[in-house]
Amino acid sequence: MQTPKKRKSNPSSGETAASLRAHLGGLLPDYMVPSAFVRLEALPLTMNGKLDRKALPVPDDDAYARRAYEAPQGEIETLLAGIWAELLGVERVGRHDNFFELGGHSLLAVRLLVRLTEALAVELPLAILFAKPTLAELARESSISLIIQEFDSHQLQKLLSSGVGAWIGT
Repeated sequence: MQTPKKRKSNPSSGETAASLRAHLGGLLPDYMVPSAFVRLEALPLTMNGKLDRKALPVPDDDAYARRAYEAPQGEIETLLAGIWAELLGVERVGRHDNFFELGGHSLLAVRLLVRLTEALAVELPLAILFAKPTLAELARESSISLIIQEFDSHQLQKLLSSGVGAWIGT
């Protein structure tokens, strides 16, 4: 078995987690961009030549995406921020933080939506979280769903045909 050649890299080239994330963000959907980047000289291998996951280093804070913190606004954002912090194991969540950039993945996304249903009695499809992964966006979608639940189908159709649908984002 031939060992792959090491790619020459310039440590001063400025390839940071942010630039890698930005580059991949232009190529991949948000949920497929890694939440953390750690530079390694070589991958740790087991005696059998397989990746030794237990020997991988824990990413430090610089490895994760960071956005300027803005506190959650309103009851729903605050509730969601608490759920996110608990599920993702982070200390605080800002309204512009992205679920997947903070380490979220599909299994945690399902748990998040279950918790949201329990807390607000609103059911959102998983696709909504993938399409609207920031706290503020998800809170807005939750609010819209709560508003829609308040109306029967006739009232809702009347409301939407009156042009209010554009106002609430439908």
